[in-house]
Amino acid sequence: MCLYDTYRHVGQMETTTRLMKKIRVDTTANISLGILVGTLVLAVLLAAVLVNRTEHALIDRLERIGAERLTLYASTVEAAHSRFDYLPFIVAEDDQVRLLLQAPASDGLRDAVNRKIESWRKESNADVLYLMNADGIVIASSNWDGPDSFVGHDYHFRPYFIDAAAGRVGRFFAVGVTTGRPGLFLSRPVTENGQLLGVAVLKIDMAPLEQDWAAGGENVWVSDRDGVIFLASNPDWRYHSLEPLSPETQNRLQTIRKYHVHPIAPLQQSQLAVSPSGNPLIRLASPSASSAEYLLHQRDIPELGWRLYYLSDLSGLSQSKVYAIVMAALIAAVLGLLTLFLTSRLRLQQQLERRVARRTRELNQSNAHLQQEVEERRRAEQALHQTHEELVQAEKLAALGQLSAGLVHEISQPVSAIQTYLASTQVLAERGEQAQTRANLSEIDGLIRRVSAIVTHLKTFASKSHGDVRQIALNPVIEHALLVVGPGLKKADVTLAWDAPSPSPLVNADEIKLEQVLINLLRNAIDATQLTHLGRPAHIAIRLSHTPDQVCIVISDNGAGIDAADLPRVFEPFFTTKAPGKGMGLGLSVSLGIVEDLGGQLTASPNTDHGTSFQLTLPAADSPHD
Repeated sequence: MCLYDTYRHVGQMETTTRLMKKIRVDTTANISLGILVGTLVLAVLLAAVLVNRTEHALIDRLERIGAERLTLYASTVEAAHSRFDYLPFIVAEDDQVRLLLQAPASDGLRDAVNRKIESWRKESNADVLYLMNADGIVIASSNWDGPDSFVGHDYHFRPYFIDAAAGRVGRFFAVGVTTGRPGLFLSRPVTENGQLLGVAVLKIDMAPLEQDWAAGGENVWVSDRDGVIFLASNPDWRYHSLEPLSPETQNRLQTIRKYHVHPIAPLQQSQLAVSPSGNPLIRLASPSASSAEYLLHQRDIPELGWRLYYLSDLSGLSQSKVYAIVMAALIAAVLGLLTLFLTSRLRLQQQLERRVARRTRELNQSNAHLQQEVEERRRAEQALHQTHEELVQAEKLAALGQLSAGLVHEISQPVSAIQTYLASTQVLAERGEQAQTRANLSEIDGLIRRVSAIVTHLKTFASKSHGDVRQIALNPVIEHALLVVGPGLKKADVTLAWDAPSPSPLVNADEIKLEQVLINLLRNAIDATQLTHLGRPAHIAIRLSHTPDQVCIVISDNGAGIDAADLPRVFEPFFTTKAPGKGMGLGLSVSLGIVEDLGGQLTASPNTDHGTSFQLTLPAADSPHD
């Protein structure tokens, strides 16, 4: 071969090499572009799936919560009505009432009836109780001597009078014509030998229900048969209709003056969608705030002809969707990077195979090149493995930090004391004072045991109870409860009086749930001592007594106490005497339920001097325990 042919052959080889490199570069760019497009498509699909599942999961959870809330609030509405239902019947059956209706000119009889129904109203804590003659004119009332007295007013146009005059029991919600305050009116006819003498009427103030809903941060309203909202946790919703009212309905409401001077305007709402269970998702516009979206739950109250609505706030749905989209993008990015990495490795492997085949005759050079690449791969894999281990360690430390955050306050004092004792022990050891050194080491051991006991018990207390009712001793349960509330006692500067009896009484109970009840009572007692401003030291006492049949725990405080009017309601759900934001009023209600499930009783009573005592009584177990 001549020199010219040799140069030409070498040139052809270089041209072929450059062409192959260009083809490989173009192929690599196309593969990378394909992976990028596939990653974007995968991110969109994953986002759609995750957003859909997130929305369905949130809606399902809100559906369950809404059903529970409807059951709770329907029972409270029915209870507010049924607890007073007997009063019109008592008035209608009273002999003096009948005599007054037959002889309305008797001033002495009218005065006696006024005072009698006034005493009934005070005893029942109702709003107003009054008596109408057969023409619908009030002749006696519990507010007979007040500035807003109903006596002499004509209410014959009210549906509750019309129903009672026809021999039926009347139930009617309206705004008072005289007082301007809304209420539920209950009526019964007063008859003698089938002849109508008059009508007994009771007005129930429903405002406390609205106040309880608003205090609990709930979104609730109640509408009548016409779809007019008359009870609502938000005042902006009250006296609005769910749909525009027909002219006939508006005229009827004006005729009976159901809502007095309040004009009824349609609620500014729009339906967005419908949940799988059929509940609408709506947007409400409020004059005092921006529009908000809710999931609307509803339930009929047939006895009153009302419909109860509960609105689940959907403000968290948009944020949940954003989180789902971000998660989908991260997952798609990780998969795309993994695919790109695997593709790169496959392409690199193919290149190595071609190089080995092409350079078989250059074995030494190829071996050196392969050894170099193998070493690079080994370092890359080692770096990848090290990065993975660091990520695992970081995740573990993050989880440990979250667990430790809740224990820092409880163990910081013992740890500080241990540091102090160690420093002191080092000095004592250098001086050769072995007795004091051993004493310090004993103190350190006790502090370490204390920290261990706190952590162990907090873990046990935080675990979910499985309803394990068994025979337990009360002394350890009380000690465990005091271990949890101990920092609160110290912070509030409350002295505690508690002498554990020996032997400890036994009861059959769930230890974790019983401890929960004691912690609720002790926390309430601590809070009560902080409400007093009389200058006396805060004090809480725990007394434990037992008989062969029952065991009694009494927790007393010398705090501000509970008003006599509020004492019968302390165990009602959502009732609280604390300032707004300090509690939802569920602790005592939950505690009462736990105690009753265990076959016991939980009562509250005022102390003779200051504060309140809560008495927890449980059936005793069979044998004593040391």
